Amino acid sequence: MTVHTSPYDTKTAWLEVMLLWAAGISVAMQFAKFSISYDALLAYYQEGATLTGAAISVVGVIGLIFGVSAGVVVGRVGYRRALIGALALGSVMSFLEALMPNFELMMVCRVIEGFSQLGVVVAAPTMIARLSAPQHRSITMGLWGTFFGVAFAMTGLFGDIILRHYGMGSLFFSHGLFIGGVACVLYFRLERNNPLYENQTSTVQNKILAQMSQVYRNPRNLLPAAIFLFYTCMFVSLLTYVPRLIEDEHLRSVIRTCLPLMSIAGTFLAGTLSQYVMRPQNVAIMAYFLIATSAVALNFLVATPVLFCVVAGVMVLSAGMVTGAAMSMIPALARNPNEQAQTYGLVAQLGNLGSTIGPPSFATMLSLFGVQGLISLVLIFCVCGGCLSILARRFKNNSASL
Repeated sequence: MTVHTSPYDTKTAWLEVMLLWAAGISVAMQFAKFSISYDALLAYYQEGATLTGAAISVVGVIGLIFGVSAGVVVGRVGYRRALIGALALGSVMSFLEALMPNFELMMVCRVIEGFSQLGVVVAAPTMIARLSAPQHRSITMGLWGTFFGVAFAMTGLFGDIILRHYGMGSLFFSHGLFIGGVACVLYFRLERNNPLYENQTSTVQNKILAQMSQVYRNPRNLLPAAIFLFYTCMFVSLLTYVPRLIEDEHLRSVIRTCLPLMSIAGTFLAGTLSQYVMRPQNVAIMAYFLIATSAVALNFLVATPVLFCVVAGVMVLSAGMVTGAAMSMIPALARNPNEQAQTYGLVAQLGNLGSTIGPPSFATMLSLFGVQGLISLVLIFCVCGGCLSILARRFKNNSASL
């Protein structure tokens, strides 16, 4: 295969990388805006904890169904066109949600938002990797891995103010303005017909299904995505439900803002460790071990809120390390750009699987068993993710992944 040479073989286009990161933040807010308004949604729609929890995660349904096919199809459409179109669709859906339609129509909007989320999480990281010099690739992929945590931190800080003073409709309208603004900036900043924004391999149309099947059978595709899956099973739920276990209202507000920041710090830490200290597989193993240890400690600290918050912060910091390690693993293990794009499609699919099943599962376990239910689920996911991280050590890193 002929690899396209570009100036980014020796330097990183940091401005474009940051704008693409902002695109990821804007679509992650599709989860965050419903997470911070969870109690308000419960009161407004009166649909119960499980259905309201599903409203948070239903954005992931489209990625769950079409993730791998998106990794193949988006490359054929062109990453720039897919990215900007997805952002525009997300903006329209947010404006419709701002009208506060009935619950059924709101859920339809949330499902359609899934197309927006999927297009961005497939196209943006592939473009970031291509715009990054090899010596910066783990750093930029670690940066990309923070987009979920940054979205929750920004939404927790600014969105909470909008929610308290102006209501849910204004929160959703503000998100529509933000995601639409990012789309406009990228439309004018990203060059048209740039080969870096297109798929660099030729694929016969009737081989798409065969290509999708190959993605599932390739451990270099499957392992990073599966490691990421068990992180996503926990992440949205931890940010949503852990603060609700704290009785003090002020402390709850502080921890709701701090937990996403801890996740961001963990992702940056994992990217740095993966670039300079150890293989990303080893970072993932360490991170899952720390999450499990912190979860066990939480069981004994419910009656001491300050220590509970500290340990919860360590747990979410470690969760952030998982996503940084998984994202760094993708360009490290991929053998060519096409394989890397396919892995991001699989990451989108399995990540959305985790984001879809996580919140309702944690809501149910919390209602049945309290804190012990939450801890039990965390331990199950950590064991699964840790075992897959150990398995991924069998595969050598590819020093020339692009």
